[in-house]
Amino acid sequence: MKKKVIIIAFALTVLGGAYYFFSTPQVKATEFNLDIKETAWEIRAGLTTNVWSYGGTVPGMPIVVKKGDTVRISGINNLPTSTNIHWHGLVVPNDQDGPGKTIEPGKRFTYSFKVNDSGTYWYHSHYRPVLDQVDNGLYAPFIIKAPEDDLYSGDHVLVLDDWYLDAKGNRLQGTARGDMERFGNVETVNGKTDSAIEPLVLRKGELHKLRFINASTAAVHTIKISGHKFRVTHTDGHPLAEPYETDTITLSPAERIDAEVAAVGEEEKSYLIESERSELGIKIPINYQVGQVSTVLSPFVPPQSIAIPEIDNRTPDYTLTLNSVMDMAANGQSSNLGGGHDMTSMPMPATESGAMDSMMRWTINGKSYPDTYPIAVKLGEVVKLRLWNKDVSTAEEMDHPIHIHGTAFQIVSLNGSKPERETWKDTVNVPAGEYVDIAFTMTNPGTWMLHCHILDHEDGGMMTSIVAK
Repeated sequence: MKKKVIIIAFALTVLGGAYYFFSTPQVKATEFNLDIKETAWEIRAGLTTNVWSYGGTVPGMPIVVKKGDTVRISGINNLPTSTNIHWHGLVVPNDQDGPGKTIEPGKRFTYSFKVNDSGTYWYHSHYRPVLDQVDNGLYAPFIIKAPEDDLYSGDHVLVLDDWYLDAKGNRLQGTARGDMERFGNVETVNGKTDSAIEPLVLRKGELHKLRFINASTAAVHTIKISGHKFRVTHTDGHPLAEPYETDTITLSPAERIDAEVAAVGEEEKSYLIESERSELGIKIPINYQVGQVSTVLSPFVPPQSIAIPEIDNRTPDYTLTLNSVMDMAANGQSSNLGGGHDMTSMPMPATESGAMDSMMRWTINGKSYPDTYPIAVKLGEVVKLRLWNKDVSTAEEMDHPIHIHGTAFQIVSLNGSKPERETWKDTVNVPAGEYVDIAFTMTNPGTWMLHCHILDHEDGGMMTSIVAK
């Protein structure tokens, strides 16, 4: 009976071809089946493209659970190629993280782990070349609800992406002329663009929670709200001790932001959340109904500080220098060709993304994966890491959003200056020519990835590992 309820609840989100789970499901479920398959997906009327999906939609089937649940998630691979699933941002045992497991065509693998922290996370393929599978649609939200989340007037998941398509919806390969990464020419919210994007429907006095997820492989999304303010409460799923208000938020690839929006607009009027590139399609209408309710107060209680003591003035244990080089030998001629992500070797195949074909190679301390040097750490010990982006020598200065598997980290400094507020994340953008100091503790043994989440850069070599013992 439980499985039937799950299927019905999900089907309601895709009626009429829309992808609309603005009110996250309330069904108590801990077991999920993911049908990983190819399907056709309508981005807007008259524009349909073939995708790979978790459950027939893009984004894929939302997994919504509660803090403390133990989940079992079965991935059934009905694709013509191997794949796997990574639980981005979740701190899980190493053998459940995803990259080390391969699901062959026609096979199934069941992941099982306990979710210990509430927040906004997501899951996606990590099978190399990672860009190609994620760009084809293999990503979805993973929401771990806290008790206070049910007190909002609405709880809305907004997954941002971009697609590189021709006028008929055919997927274009490689990169646009002049680009070093695959940027799209159509941008979407929950898999829809322009007028196909479902509006937020508010009533004056309400308080809504918005969960933004940037699933783009390279694009940074900057969005602005009219007539309202975002009150940012979480970064990458982690609550802020000092929430802040703004009308503009920016998300690098893989980043998430949770924000409250108080319904202070006028009845029967419309407002807008839109991208700085709104001509590409991201325009979310905010429509007000007639009438109003008593003002809903925020249920969010800022947590006590968990800042790492004495970390500010401590010398970094490791410095990783991020850069790129032109490499004539890299044009699909890697001597370590292969697929998958066996973390003991993780071979790197030539990619179809254009990164290798453009003869561009991305490096950490002058080396490209799999020749990068691993970082050895002790379980339970605090590690301070400096990420220094010196990728400024090319015509296009490149930012690098760095993601670490298996932990969350504190932002310690930005170019030596303490950040405005205590912030914990699993992905941090390192701007070109600048450095970011972070600190973390590994609590689970194993070999964990550290890589740029611009997937052209990861596939092109900007990846290493953290070995925790």
